[in-house]
Amino acid sequence: MPETPQRWYARVSAAIGANGYRHADLTQWRSWPWTGTLTPKPLDPPVDEEPQRSGVGGADCMQCASSQDPDGDYLIWRDETWMLGMPFEPSSLPFKVFLMPRRHADLADLTPVEAARQGELLVAIEQAACAVLDVPRIQVARWGDGTEHLHWWLYARPTGQLQLRGTFLSHWDDLLPAGDPVTARADSELVAARLLQLAGGELVQRSRSAADRPAADPPAPGQPTA
Repeated sequence: MPETPQRWYARVSAAIGANGYRHADLTQWRSWPWTGTLTPKPLDPPVDEEPQRSGVGGADCMQCASSQDPDGDYLIWRDETWMLGMPFEPSSLPFKVFLMPRRHADLADLTPVEAARQGELLVAIEQAACAVLDVPRIQVARWGDGTEHLHWWLYARPTGQLQLRGTFLSHWDDLLPAGDPVTARADSELVAARLLQLAGGELVQRSRSAADRPAADPPAPGQPTA
């Protein structure tokens, strides 16, 4: 019988009390972003009920509202079922976009047709990004703990920037100085244009009114973005 969250917590907490946390050699990884010693936080017990994510059922969904705003600058590409959106805050990386279903849906809600197209697009987006940008590959991540509307985080590091390889790329993105949002969108539009050739769909042009607006402020510290 599978462990309940409470039994999992009891077992793990007892092991920590007896033997401490396992030793991890993360500080030896070239991609580890920090120096010095870090101390793990105490493990919190599971809560009785998960907190509600934003945009549940499509109500006040940031992705839905941004993608449907005729004066917005969120999208760069779309087809009948999927869309590519820019991050809401500036990024330090040469490529960072969201792949999302056009309808309000989470991963488990996808139809077989939508899921098949999702797989095709993940392949085509990597092909497109590597063809027009100097990046070796894309990294794909999905958390979904902050927002219900499915959004795959697609990242890429500069070719040869080996310190940014692997697990900690998103942390490096948070730490490094952000780039110019206008340049980031222009580069992402190059990827979208190549994706159009590979997988169809249509490009979404940035509106004049959106181009004249200042960049949005980043989320407040601790605010969920995924």
